[in-house]
Amino acid sequence: MDVPPMELSGRVPSIRLNELEADMNSVAEDIGAQLTGWGFMAAEVPGIGERVAGMMNEFASACASTEPSLSDYRYESVPQLSAGGTHGFFPYHSEIPRLANGVADPKEFIHVSGAMISDQPPGAADVLRAFPRFGAAATEVFDVAFRLISLFGEVVRGMMPPGTPELDLSRDATNLRVINYRDVGDRQVLAHEHSGIQMLGLQLPPSDQGLQYVLHDGTWVEPVIAGTDVVLCNIGRMLWSASDERFRPSTHRVHTKPMPPGYRRLSSVLFAYPPHKARQWKMVDGELTMLDATWGDFIENRFKGLGKESPQT
Repeated sequence: MDVPPMELSGRVPSIRLNELEADMNSVAEDIGAQLTGWGFMAAEVPGIGERVAGMMNEFASACASTEPSLSDYRYESVPQLSAGGTHGFFPYHSEIPRLANGVADPKEFIHVSGAMISDQPPGAADVLRAFPRFGAAATEVFDVAFRLISLFGEVVRGMMPPGTPELDLSRDATNLRVINYRDVGDRQVLAHEHSGIQMLGLQLPPSDQGLQYVLHDGTWVEPVIAGTDVVLCNIGRMLWSASDERFRPSTHRVHTKPMPPGYRRLSSVLFAYPPHKARQWKMVDGELTMLDATWGDFIENRFKGLGKESPQT
């Protein structure tokens, strides 16, 4: 189906890498208006596209490596933190989305968590040491992306009632997912329509177009972010719940046209979570309500809803 492009470069607020906090504060009202009007947020961050492209290319090189091999660090064999953060390599055809009718996505990907970067538990950073060029690039992108998503979070919190607690995004629990779509054949759906479990998600510039969003009015659009410095910030189901459904989850998908042999699409997204052991909260009629459950329970329930075990199980 034809989905209209949504030009964003030069049309959304610009945030400088060396002035992230000051610039985000100055454009907070514009960012908030995007969330109200579109259902997601966007900003142009000069220089981030080159950093992200370098990281994704290093991941592609790591995927092609045999000595060492990323398969030696697949997620089943890498310790997972009870405090949050699945980390490790997910092999090709290892993920089958809920709407895919049992057909695996044509991709391989890695989760780099803040815990992995700080080598917690010991050994978590082995894959980054085994692929040092990717490790250095992923760490740099993670640091910038985490600062950015924390600032987007403050914008959203400012749109909620007085007394709303901090989103308490956890560096350890947050994951940077780097994806290598390959051997797609005649596939036109690379990622089915979905919204994330996390509190917030930050879509970084991919190598090719195809990422599409549904606006509040039900219209699908394709933001033009490939090869740019534009980042998109999504609302996840955790924040949808915490806001008592004030903000709907940002629904998106990845579609493409049939591509020739050898086609590759590289992309990356940061999933930001609070500590998994922290108690869930909700702003109900302007009042803070603490729930008798943790954010880890929230994730557990979401995975059960998908008919899967949680990453921590």
